[in-house]
Amino acid sequence: MLYAWLLTGDTIYRDIAKTSFNFLLSQTFNENGIEVIPNKNWLLKGQEAGSFGEQPIDVAYTIITLSKFYDVFMDEDYRLKMETAFNWFLGSNRLHQIIYNPCTGGCYNRREATYVNLNQGAESTVSYLMVRVTIEKYRNE
Repeated sequence: MLYAWLLTGDTIYRDIAKTSFNFLLSQTFNENGIEVIPNKNWLLKGQEAGSFGEQPIDVAYTIITLSKFYDVFMDEDYRLKMETAFNWFLGSNRLHQIIYNPCTGGCYNRREATYVNLNQGAESTVSYLMVRVTIEKYRNE
């Protein structure tokens, strides 16, 4: 919807984009930082999402989207949420364990209920690298 607004200038797309994205953010950011809707179940109306099975790709796409929204609207809350979400990779998650492995340059596949899945797949590693590049452009602001 954001891109539809940017291409057409039709404000209905802007309004839907902001409302939809802000709703998603309200479901994924809390006192623990970011907790994306996990791959173990769906988020159903009136129920809480599960608290494990979070994958780096979901955190990465959230950061990339926050980046675009920040660039367009210059809302500082989006930039702060980018930092919070990026820190998920560095241990600011429910388990307080790193997801990015600085020794190998890889990224673990997901955060489970009581442990981090230590597989370091390409999808997870590329997800981390994409957000590392994304977040770096805001580091000196």
